[in-house]
Amino acid sequence: MSIDDRTPDVISDPVDWAAHFWDQQALDGDERRFLTLTSLLRYQRIVADAVDVKLKAHGLNMTDYLLLMTLLLSETGTRLISALARNLLVHATTETLATDRLESRDLLERSPHPTDRRATCVTITDKGRDAARAVTSALTADEFGMHGGTDQDVEQLRAALTAMRQSVGDA
Repeated sequence: MSIDDRTPDVISDPVDWAAHFWDQQALDGDERRFLTLTSLLRYQRIVADAVDVKLKAHGLNMTDYLLLMTLLLSETGTRLISALARNLLVHATTETLATDRLESRDLLERSPHPTDRRATCVTITDKGRDAARAVTSALTADEFGMHGGTDQDVEQLRAALTAMRQSVGDA
């Protein structure tokens, strides 16, 4: 039975449900991209919710974790606070608040830039490195919230998203 042959009250997949009504109402626009957007946002929410559970168990949120990981992955463990905000796609205020939270827990430390008195550097501490590694281990055990996907599915999704990000200049 095709999607169009089912009544809408028995269509359990929300994206299929939207496709049914899009077709039924003969809406103008790019149905394929709308349905892909809907599917992408639903999956993002599912993954984010699963990751948030693990992060909360470690007293972190997504911004905190990504900040720690950015510093951990950095060559020196130090980045400009302004560069961190740009890298994480958050407002500078959000980055400052995350820095305050993590600094109060001794997971990172703030210092003035050695040559630019207007800039502030943020450096991950040994305690921060340990925390980032512990959370990453917990997330790895939980497949980073991407349950049910094969390694090939994950790689294909990453490749598709990378190609699309790069096509709009996010490289």
